[in-house]
Amino acid sequence: MAFACFRRGCDAADHLREFEYCRERFSVDKIRKALVELTVEQMAVLQRARLNWLNTKNPVYMFLSGSLVVDCIWEETLCKHLEAIRAAGAAERMGAAYYLPHTLLSEEVVENLPLPEVTEEEYEIKKFYVVSLKGLAGEADAVEALAKFIEAAPVFLGRRVAKVIRRVPHMAQLVNKYTDRIDLLLKLGDGSLTGFGYVDVTKTYHLGFSMAKSFLLYGLDHVVVLHPYTDHSFHKEVANRVKNRWDISEVGYAVVNPMEEELYFYKLPRANRYLKMSISAQKYSSAIRSYIETL
Repeated sequence: MAFACFRRGCDAADHLREFEYCRERFSVDKIRKALVELTVEQMAVLQRARLNWLNTKNPVYMFLSGSLVVDCIWEETLCKHLEAIRAAGAAERMGAAYYLPHTLLSEEVVENLPLPEVTEEEYEIKKFYVVSLKGLAGEADAVEALAKFIEAAPVFLGRRVAKVIRRVPHMAQLVNKYTDRIDLLLKLGDGSLTGFGYVDVTKTYHLGFSMAKSFLLYGLDHVVVLHPYTDHSFHKEVANRVKNRWDISEVGYAVVNPMEEELYFYKLPRANRYLKMSISAQKYSSAIRSYIETL
């Protein structure tokens, strides 16, 4: 099975194999057919997985594609729900580990489930999803290390990566509006743009919130704030602060740990609502898309 690498560490080739495995075995059409077999409680598990809100003491691993593996080494209600999801044909199991394909957890699936809307204040992010990046260590520059790994994979949250751009320079197309530099910009296969802003919180009190707001106003489809690993309690607090701020609540939050060759996703990014609300964001988005084609 393509998800077995989480026990030994997943390198870039493993992440690509898992992405292809998911596309071959778990198409969105197959997932939608399987969903009719699920109860409301089981569908709610998918919603919580998307929100980083799984109430479990079991470890949760994630692939760059967005697929999850919950290793049910402790028996609990969540594992029984995962077994039902597997029995419906929307997941797989290897021993005690359950594999949830990224198609099952995609925005287009989860956001259309018949579930009550959950507000940001109704839940707390308590744990992170571990993304194994075997081969990441040895690079002094965390942004460059992550960029190289994604280029080698090359997939990210449900899409193939078409282009990886480091530290996007000044853009004349945005005149004086390009005030916060995008440290890592991914153009995905569907044309969407995901921007990372890296803040070394070991050297500054800034957390990157104003930068994240700038990225949203630039018209990027998805935005992720990236920090180096310092302390779990600190990162959990940051994730919940992002979640609870209305102006940047759709921003994702990840932490890179080169020494352990891991990326920790505390909060997954959601679609940028400013692209629907702001004409200027739409204009800037178009300008950025034109600009990166010249690089």
